[in-house]
Amino acid sequence: MPEVDGFALTKMMRKEYPKWFPIIFLSSNDSEEYLTQGIDAGADDYLTKPIKQVILSAKLRAMERITKMKGALERANKQLEILSSIDPLTQILNRRGLEEVLASAWQINERQQGELSILMIDIDFFKPYNDNYGHPQGDKCLVQVANTLNETLNRATDSLARYGGEEFIVVLPFTPVEGARFKAKELSLALLRQKIKHEYSSIFPYVTVSIGIATTSAADHVANASELIKQADIALYQAKDQGRNRSSVFQKSA
Repeated sequence: MPEVDGFALTKMMRKEYPKWFPIIFLSSNDSEEYLTQGIDAGADDYLTKPIKQVILSAKLRAMERITKMKGALERANKQLEILSSIDPLTQILNRRGLEEVLASAWQINERQQGELSILMIDIDFFKPYNDNYGHPQGDKCLVQVANTLNETLNRATDSLARYGGEEFIVVLPFTPVEGARFKAKELSLALLRQKIKHEYSSIFPYVTVSIGIATTSAADHVANASELIKQADIALYQAKDQGRNRSSVFQKSA
């Protein structure tokens, strides 16, 4: 080629287009040095002229098969990546998925100077529930709670994750403390309407939750999302100390 040789062009294409596609060199030079240079530059095969059509067609079919297999592998890896972020029991985000969602929400919140709120939700007296009804029934309860919470989130930007055991976290971007309080009450009432029987609760005959609320505008200065979670956790313990089946907002220190 008059302005750039095949080796340089191949390197440019591999650099410019990170997604793989097959490249076959077709050259009249059959030296081992040129073959090595072509492969090192990023080619997938090196054929010398003259070449029979049947051989070229066979090579192209082979590259097509490789392309299809690579595409299938990429789709499988993508699906595996998605599954690794989902809690297998409740089918909502797990802790890894939460970290990714919360990191993204935090960046957007900082960039747009909005208010980010999170709710830390804990099922009241879940241990006696598990101990008396059995773990299979406990798992059913977790699924029902997760489904109820998820169905009550009516914005595409809101996210629900299982934080661990019987704890859940709701991420509420662009939500001030008043909106977070309202959503916490809405979630609690939605769960009460399910009337999940809990004879071993000390406060109510049905499953209830305690909720800790932390908001970027209503909390002590936080450097990252992890600190906001810690503040929601403190607020959750305040809700428990106040009698459970309620929500509490983390307040700035005096």
